[in-house]
Amino acid sequence: MTVREIATVLEKIAPVELAEEWDNVGLLVGRFEEKVNGILLSLDLTPETVEEAKTLSSNLIITHHPPIFKPLKNLRLDQPQGRLWEELIKNGISVYTLHTNYDRSAGGLNQYLAELLHLMDSRPITEGETYLKLVVFIPRGYEEVVMEAITAAGAGWIGSYSHCTFQTSGTGTFLPREGSDPFLGKIGSIERAEEVRLETILPARIKGKVIHALLEAHPYEEVAFDLYPLVQHSQTTGLGRIGVLPTEMTWNDFINSVKEIFPWPHLRCGGFRRERVRNVAVLGGSGGRYLQKAKAVGAEVLITSDLGYHDFMLGKEIGLSLVDPGHHVMEAKGLNQLKEYLFREYAGEDLLISISKTQVNPYF
Repeated sequence: MTVREIATVLEKIAPVELAEEWDNVGLLVGRFEEKVNGILLSLDLTPETVEEAKTLSSNLIITHHPPIFKPLKNLRLDQPQGRLWEELIKNGISVYTLHTNYDRSAGGLNQYLAELLHLMDSRPITEGETYLKLVVFIPRGYEEVVMEAITAAGAGWIGSYSHCTFQTSGTGTFLPREGSDPFLGKIGSIERAEEVRLETILPARIKGKVIHALLEAHPYEEVAFDLYPLVQHSQTTGLGRIGVLPTEMTWNDFINSVKEIFPWPHLRCGGFRRERVRNVAVLGGSGGRYLQKAKAVGAEVLITSDLGYHDFMLGKEIGLSLVDPGHHVMEAKGLNQLKEYLFREYAGEDLLISISKTQVNPYF
């Protein structure tokens, strides 16, 4: 299989369109048509990671943090960073990154963290992706063909339900002019046709794909359709997750359960001191700027990382308890999910999928 085929599978769980504008995701080093011998999953790309990939004969490294983030000012091979790229290219190793698109996706990192914490009825902390409403007019008898085409392209999904449309019948009129090739009617005569108005929704990021599928399936030479922006956003995509524990827990029991999930001796707690916990938010990565948002959506506790002195002081002020297990500890959990996901997708295939043993720990 090729890098492109694996990228297509990864983009099911982390669509690249979900990445923040400032982010850099997707294939960062290599060729899409390169055949893959093995996959190494890593939080970061380091010289040690590259050596590990060489030892395992894995020529695709999948990282969470983008190794190319700020513009490269040079590619000097006598400097540490330059030697890293030289080793990748010399050994034919590709690098694919999924970062904020994986954080924000419906089944990505934050949803996985919520499941590890056993949170029920979880939903994103931040607003999800923008949705559009599609309205198209179809001649009677072709509504099923068109519906199947656009839903296969990703329209009409609401939660775990697909093919979500609303259809009404009416009469369409048009007058074919010289040079047209009408599916119904005659040139120069007004045609009145029984038509179905089909309405559905779709994520804005797949607009092009859905419209292409619509135009391919629709029998008319000129297709009448409208796209409307919607105020509501997706309830399944977005940063972080807020949910409820199966039962209320004492603070000490809750912290002990968190330590079992994130076994890091330097876990820090602070902010508002409370005795019992039920409503919990989690956000992988640096979540300091989301304290007010977590509180606004009902969280009693926010589990996130890279919190500073002023974050803990703000938590105390607004009544939000804070738990910081460490940036690398939280996000490294996602590598387990990605390995499980790829194993399911490639069950029976002769493909080595490994998690790096040289995980970056920047602390002593």
